[in-house]
Amino acid sequence: MKVPRDNFDPPIIFAIGRWFCRMILEDLFHYEVFGEENVPHHGPCLIVANHASFLDPPAAVIGGRRCTFSFARKTLFRKGVWAWMFERFLTIPVDLEGGNDLGAIRTVIKLLRENQSVLLFPEGSRSPDGQLQPPKRGAAMVAALAQVPVVPAYIDGTFAAFNRQKKWPNWFSPVRVVYGKALLPDAYDPGPQDPQRYVLISQFLMERIAQLKTFFESGRTHSPRRL
Repeated sequence: MKVPRDNFDPPIIFAIGRWFCRMILEDLFHYEVFGEENVPHHGPCLIVANHASFLDPPAAVIGGRRCTFSFARKTLFRKGVWAWMFERFLTIPVDLEGGNDLGAIRTVIKLLRENQSVLLFPEGSRSPDGQLQPPKRGAAMVAALAQVPVVPAYIDGTFAAFNRQKKWPNWFSPVRVVYGKALLPDAYDPGPQDPQRYVLISQFLMERIAQLKTFFESGRTHSPRRL
């Protein structure tokens, strides 16, 4: 996998794919982004968001306007054009059937220590009903070990647009993303001495994601810097 030299040096396929995805989302799903200035332009960044649809990874990645790695099921990385494409779209293979994929977690931590941006979904798999689900430990473990800024995000509308029960997207159903202010380790990490460290971090991050959901429920359209 080619790692970008910096956030403004994406692999050419990634740059083209990001442009194409944004065009598709804007034309077919009225895609909007709020708070993108909250995503650091440089340095390590862990973006955490809710997960309800196949549309979530592209919606969250292209909104931040920087090279961001994301996950995909390991079974998709078979030989051929798909494996080639996923690698160039900065996608990390993960074993979703085997519980916590420690290899994938180590890869994420390594990327963050190389000042990269990574997208994680604390819920793990897609929500079956569009509502926020209890978080798993993976994102909290990464945040605790990497000690990097964490940007919470809420993705709105993707469940209605293309949830796991649908065979075809619901075209023109609005998709929106809002990014909250970056959280520093002192804000989310109680420290290694706390026996409930990962549980508390997970709860804290999901609370921040839930707060961002209210941004859309209240009908606001200004920058959500205070959230």
